[in-house]
Amino acid sequence: MPKGDLGGGAPPPLSEIAGGLAGDIQDLVRGELSLARVELDRKLHEVIVAAVSLVGGALVAFAGLVVLLEGGAAVLAFWLPGWAALLIVGAVIVAVGGSIARVALSRFTLKTLTPDRTIASVQKDARMIKDRP
Repeated sequence: MPKGDLGGGAPPPLSEIAGGLAGDIQDLVRGELSLARVELDRKLHEVIVAAVSLVGGALVAFAGLVVLLEGGAAVLAFWLPGWAALLIVGAVIVAVGGSIARVALSRFTLKTLTPDRTIASVQKDARMIKDRP
């Protein structure tokens, strides 16, 4: 009788059922591990992009600090004392650089590293196994 035929044949032996169940569990674990690896790779990529943005933001802020402090202060020095011109330009550039860094730092959270899809899939599998008669 072909496998899977639900005719009047004898049920498969317990060892065959246990072997099939063990194989299914191994496949399930392999699938979950594969999903976790893919999801963590994607999350790690997001963290790397955030780190590059943070470094880029810091470099842009530094370059801006150097150039604009000199140029802006020179322009403002026509109307204000030199120290006041430097102070104003410096404060603006620090604010811009701080904003860039703050946005990049907001991407660095443990929440971005949590493999949400894998957790949901494992929980679903656990419920399915638990509810199985």
